[in-house]
Amino acid sequence: MDLTERILDLSQSPLVVAEMSGNHGGCLQKALDLVQKAHECGADALKLQTYKPDTITVNGTCPRFKIQSGLWKGRTLVDLYQEAMTPWDWHAEIAQKARSLGMYCFSSPFDETAVDFLEKVLSPSVYKIASFELNHFPLLKKIGKLGKTVIASVGVSNDRDIKEALDVLRSNGTKDIILLHCVSEYPAEPKDFCLKKMPDLGRKHHVSFGLSDHSAGHLIATAATALGARVIEKHFCLDRERSTIDGGFSMLPEEFSAMVQAVRETFLALSGESLPTKPIFYKRSILVSEKIRDGDLLNEHNLRVARPGDGLCPSNWEFVLGKKAAKNMEVGHPLSEGDFF
Repeated sequence: MDLTERILDLSQSPLVVAEMSGNHGGCLQKALDLVQKAHECGADALKLQTYKPDTITVNGTCPRFKIQSGLWKGRTLVDLYQEAMTPWDWHAEIAQKARSLGMYCFSSPFDETAVDFLEKVLSPSVYKIASFELNHFPLLKKIGKLGKTVIASVGVSNDRDIKEALDVLRSNGTKDIILLHCVSEYPAEPKDFCLKKMPDLGRKHHVSFGLSDHSAGHLIATAATALGARVIEKHFCLDRERSTIDGGFSMLPEEFSAMVQAVRETFLALSGESLPTKPIFYKRSILVSEKIRDGDLLNEHNLRVARPGDGLCPSNWEFVLGKKAAKNMEVGHPLSEGDFF
């Protein structure tokens, strides 16, 4: 099934995406192990990030280029991106590994050269736009002209920003768009999500919606599933060592597995159309409680409202009392309309 069809197929649970980011720690084998483990944990798709330090920032030396707070406080942008980037010559092997396991693989490009590269090496059917790139109109135009599905996070954008970005994408050829509700903090706190606004993305902008989640645990992902999210994206790691650059807000394998199970069970709980019919047998009905002979009057002594529920519905109790038995009936017999007159 095409990835877009998979996302939009409402009979299937949300697409669960494992975000690799820089959690490979600069080691290709660790990146491949991460793909393998993500598959074992139930991820439907793997997402990469495609950039180089000089395609995402410039080598400025003033304080504006130094991170002031959070996990990476004190590091310059160039230094951080140099460590966190996924080398471009790894992309093909990582994507091949994911696809060999039956997983979808796509990426977030951060400039136009990354799009050209991904078209040549991965030929993805879907592009992801990161929250901080939604105002990168040259990038949006480049992707839009490909006519492929776009998944876009909206973490630092207001409604006007989102509308303008969607106008650029659509006017250049994008047809299918999925917007991801996102809190662009690392890690994000549950109190900051305001998840009730997530479905508004779909209603206001006429798109499908989902969640890009940087919070700890799977509470937010489960709640988003209950609200109709079609995509759940979570950062994934094998460990939280120093080289695992996003480890502070990424899920370990056991955590990711628990999230996948919670998301899919939540979806199943929501998707059923009716309650199971078997337990109806154990409801109450009108049963014979003493031996009844043909012609006996039916009364409170020879009838009872009891289990199981295969006799006449107790709503008929008053109607039945005083009627004459049409045949002999043993204790436990489920009374039916043909048993009296």
